[in-house]
Amino acid sequence: MTRRIAPLLGVVSLGAAAALVVASCAGRTVDTRHTTGHAAETRHTAGRTAEPRDATGSAAASAAGCTATVTLVESWPGGYRGAATISNVSGRPMRDWYIQWLLPQGAKLTQAWNGTPMQSGPIAMIHAPEGAVLSPGATVSEVGFVGSAAAPPAFTEITCG
Repeated sequence: MTRRIAPLLGVVSLGAAAALVVASCAGRTVDTRHTTGHAAETRHTAGRTAEPRDATGSAAASAAGCTATVTLVESWPGGYRGAATISNVSGRPMRDWYIQWLLPQGAKLTQAWNGTPMQSGPIAMIHAPEGAVLSPGATVSEVGFVGSAAAPPAFTEITCG
């Protein structure tokens, strides 16, 4: 019985998380697709798969929409601090931008600055401050956050919009 319930609860949790994301981003028209991440830094280009990176974390950003990175800055027993950036690579302003990623099981996003943090299950998200607009070609790089985790977390499946 337990073997059948655990997968079902996982699907229900994922569905609830997806509904939260859809509700919080209603009205957005940016096409975003998830990409596989790396332990220290992950980059996502909205509407395309992220390009492979070298050991320094560099990647080519060659798609329309936005690019985002989420980086582990430091960790300590039971916690971590990270930084995020988002760049508008489209030709139009991005209103109320967001950066979203997956955290490993048990990791929590507890607070953020220069954005509003949200988490539902493994899905973490930082929304722009109220009324923020990211101009074409502009980058926001002062977004930071802290959280709790048993081990330094990897940030994966980063999206932005």
